[in-house]
Amino acid sequence: MIRTLTFACLFIGLSSLCFSNVGVKYETVEAKGWGASEQDAINAAIVEALGRVNGKNISASNQLKSLSQSINNNGQKSRMTQKEMQKAYAEATNGMVASYEVLDVQPTDGGQYQALVRAEILKVEVNLNDNRKRIGIVPFRLAGADFWVNDRRIDKPQVNRILSQSFVSQLVQTRKFTVLDREYMSEIVGEKNRVLSGTNASMEDIARLGVEVSADYLIVGSLENVNFSTQTVHSKLTGSSSEVGEGNFEVSYRIIDIATQQIKFADFARLQISRDDIAQIDQSSRLENVDSAMCEIAAERITQKIMGAIYPMLITKVRGNSVYLNQGGDLLSAGDVFEVFEYGERQIDPYTKESLGREEFYIGTIEVRRVNPKSAQANIIEQEVEFAEVFAPKTLVCRAPAVSEPGSNPNWRKSSTQVQGNGGVKLPFD
Repeated sequence: MIRTLTFACLFIGLSSLCFSNVGVKYETVEAKGWGASEQDAINAAIVEALGRVNGKNISASNQLKSLSQSINNNGQKSRMTQKEMQKAYAEATNGMVASYEVLDVQPTDGGQYQALVRAEILKVEVNLNDNRKRIGIVPFRLAGADFWVNDRRIDKPQVNRILSQSFVSQLVQTRKFTVLDREYMSEIVGEKNRVLSGTNASMEDIARLGVEVSADYLIVGSLENVNFSTQTVHSKLTGSSSEVGEGNFEVSYRIIDIATQQIKFADFARLQISRDDIAQIDQSSRLENVDSAMCEIAAERITQKIMGAIYPMLITKVRGNSVYLNQGGDLLSAGDVFEVFEYGERQIDPYTKESLGREEFYIGTIEVRRVNPKSAQANIIEQEVEFAEVFAPKTLVCRAPAVSEPGSNPNWRKSSTQVQGNGGVKLPFD
């Protein structure tokens, strides 16, 4: 007795997709199943075949049990149409069956039936970079107070959208995370439905659309305050006027481990942003995009703090008076200065027995000279220990020097003014 049915099974998950990194291939497996009726046994065999290729699915087993109630035990025509049967399998399974054959169905001594099925299963393979943590960004919650820029009430939801988009851009630039979209879910689901409702969707396309990529970490937070004001300052000495401005950007945020719900990192960022900071991003003469520029600056500074805590910048190679760094892109600029520390022994909390990190010993200072998309090259401008003598993979970490003002540029640049031994100073033009 040979019965053949071809159908597609899909699972639409509300999460991000990675089409270019999804591959499919067919695997043919034979599996046995047992049940109170012939159809129960066939369904159990199909579930077993799916499980061998794409993993067991408890809900699939339960749904197929209810499916068998609509089918005659004598193997005659089902009260369900083939299309309805395909839909039932689609709702019940998390894989894809290209086709199956019922090779044999026999009653057992215990009053049940045993079915042997040969099924062609479409196996989905997601080729993600396992070394990168997957992270999603949820639009932040908004405080009740209004946000102001130069006596103008700004659109809070718009600021929140720009902040989320800036975070995404900055995290992608780090090349340390696989960033998943959490903002355009309705558009993604709509596109999937459009493809699936068409008549030309191949089984491979359907399988790719069913891939669900979940996040390891989620960034959540609350945008508490955004304000900026500009004043005109008149010089009595020269009679000239100039504009000065300063703003505050306050945001609390957390990085949550999805699996354990543990808070991996948390901070309340109180950022002071000057007019000069805004002018570096907003190229308009009247600074017409202050709120957008503030979001970009805040996202950049917060990303740098996150990276410093989770993935601090490391020296990957020392060559003469030059070193090479494992970060680049928009995170660094030529002229940025960093202090270099050598890792020591790992420190353990005596109460919790958790790691507190490692000892760090200052050995020198570097200045970035060239920035590439994924890396950077810097010159050694000060060293208490020869870098080449202590270098080994993952031993030399770079930190931005501590700054006295919360609004200062986190990538401090060394002053060109030199202090002389007698207490005087030597200016750059001396």
